[in-house]
Amino acid sequence: MARLVLMVVLGLVAAFYFPDSRAVMMDIAEPVIVPVERWSTSAEMRQVGENVLEHERLTGKLPDRRTWLGWLDYRYSSDDLRQDPWGSMYQLRVWADSVAIVSWGPDAMSSTEDDFQVVVPRER
Repeated sequence: MARLVLMVVLGLVAAFYFPDSRAVMMDIAEPVIVPVERWSTSAEMRQVGENVLEHERLTGKLPDRRTWLGWLDYRYSSDDLRQDPWGSMYQLRVWADSVAIVSWGPDAMSSTEDDFQVVVPRER
């Protein structure tokens, strides 16, 4: 275990000390980094979904396609809270019994296999 930690630390030092090695290190680390980012992002997305439902409880309506980005801007002052780690704005999907916050994933493109969503049930 200590060897693994040492190798990771040395890799990080090399990535920051030798700028050309950053891309190589990121490619090598991607299988570990992407799942960790998705896990972390899922918690943020769940909170956004709960905030959407809180907005519905307070106002009687949900943000729609026209007002979604404005709602995100109003609700969250930091881009870090409005965007996924890959720089795409979160998207909203609404069903009768739930809402979903959608991330377009690392490729930042809609309707690809790396997209994921967090569904939050609506109270009825």
